Amino acid sequence: MLTYTPTANTLSPKTDERPWALFLLCLIWLAPGILGHHPWKPDEPHTIGIIHAMQSQGQWLVPHLAGMPAWQDGPLYFQLVAILSSRLSDLMPMHDVARLLSAIFVALALTFCGGIGRELVGRRYGRVVVILMIGCLGLIVLGHTAISGAATMAGYSAAFYGMVLFKRIPVFAGLSLGVGIVLATNTSSFYDAMVILLIALGLPALFGYWRDTLYAKTGGIAAIVALPGLLVWPVMLYDQNPDLFAAWWHGNALARLHGWIVDVQSSDFSFYIRTLPWFTWPALPIAIWAVWDGRLTGYQRPAVQFSLLAVTIMSLGLLTSPLVQDDYLLPLLMPICVLASTAVDRLRRGAAAALNWFGVMTFGMLGLYIWLGWTAYMTGIPPQLARRADKVIPGFIQAFSIWDLLIGLLLTFAWVWAVSRRRQMGRQALSSWASGVAFCWSLLMLLWLPGIDWVKGYQQPVAVLKKALPVKYQCIAAAGMSADVASLFDYHGGLGLKLNPDKPCDLLLVMGTREEVLPAGNWRKLWEGARPGDNRERFRLYQQFDPPSIRL
Repeated sequence: MLTYTPTANTLSPKTDERPWALFLLCLIWLAPGILGHHPWKPDEPHTIGIIHAMQSQGQWLVPHLAGMPAWQDGPLYFQLVAILSSRLSDLMPMHDVARLLSAIFVALALTFCGGIGRELVGRRYGRVVVILMIGCLGLIVLGHTAISGAATMAGYSAAFYGMVLFKRIPVFAGLSLGVGIVLATNTSSFYDAMVILLIALGLPALFGYWRDTLYAKTGGIAAIVALPGLLVWPVMLYDQNPDLFAAWWHGNALARLHGWIVDVQSSDFSFYIRTLPWFTWPALPIAIWAVWDGRLTGYQRPAVQFSLLAVTIMSLGLLTSPLVQDDYLLPLLMPICVLASTAVDRLRRGAAAALNWFGVMTFGMLGLYIWLGWTAYMTGIPPQLARRADKVIPGFIQAFSIWDLLIGLLLTFAWVWAVSRRRQMGRQALSSWASGVAFCWSLLMLLWLPGIDWVKGYQQPVAVLKKALPVKYQCIAAAGMSADVASLFDYHGGLGLKLNPDKPCDLLLVMGTREEVLPAGNWRKLWEGARPGDNRERFRLYQQFDPPSIRL
């Protein structure tokens, strides 16, 4: 059985890959879709609502949404966006600042992941890990969304990098591990600190590669860095309001540990089992092959040991947690991609060729459909496709731009060049897939972003609703809508909807379906509307024509 201890100078088989090409690929993948559109469901209304409450109501210490504490995530990401957006208010709106900060965190995560691959697997393997990451389907949308999960992923990546860098630069490794723990915890919960700590302690307990005085030094530095960062916010919260601290402790710090501590039966196993295969594609099948291939190459390699331990601990935490969200899977992508990178050059030729062909055909057809739809919308030819476009984005008018056409053609030629380059079969398959993801995403955002924003954003119904409001009214109660959606009405129009009003309101905004259900009491409808092209979600504004007499 072949076993070895990799070093930073371990080389993969020589390739003709260039660092500038990887940088360009990452830029093409990451930049589109960050700026130029309003908040979209399902994730961004939650983020924007919290940040808007921080700025408008001064609720900086505790995240609030629609007047209620929002314990789902830690406050650090929202605080950073609130501070940055106040400084950049003249340049871009707050939702663009939030997305831009998320993109920076994603870029940091990719950088650290590249470093992890280089340290554990060898030179030229860091780029393989990065290509695997940007090729994962689950990161396409979430990597371009204003969510705190992007910062949490960056925290995990920094912590993981510290765990593997200890032999070369122990001081920086300790700083990276400590800062990573603080970032992941303060943008999510203490659950993440426990997961990172279990992985960090499990490595020397199980594997000889980490039983090193340098790793102990790294851990000591990390503890010195992390402890103050972990305690400062809880101490401030307890000092301000002990009851609020107790609510946070149970509502955030221990919420995701409920399945471990109290009742595993409360966990939703099926969500992650259903989501993980497509979310991690194509890295997961290659990682599974790496485990199977370990029969020949050995399981003593540090990259395999680290990845298997991290995947095991993180998967158990997800499967036993009563809280389920797709962005909780983001940190899990990293060890899966590191594990997959160890087997890329050992993929069977038939499997690599099949993945390469599937990627070229899939994204080639998708790119062609994006081009055809845009051309039909602009020219009316073919008529059937043009009518379909008008039905999807009714009422939207977009002027032709020669720059959109030229940049789109440039992206298309770049993709054709990328997939036609000859490399090792495994790497060529991954490059073709990642290039296809970047090509289709960037082309879609270039040609269709204004139209998508027209139908996904809430700025249109909010603007029309404001015109339908009476000149004088007491307050607007909301029914049938989540706090996330209600926060968008406040963000776009300053309406301040009351989900749980402490006194009766004379206006009622109901979110429902196409079938109207009249509210109980003496109400008359003032307005009805929806987002353009949305046939499921309807908003109806009612006014009470008798003195308010019911409590909502």
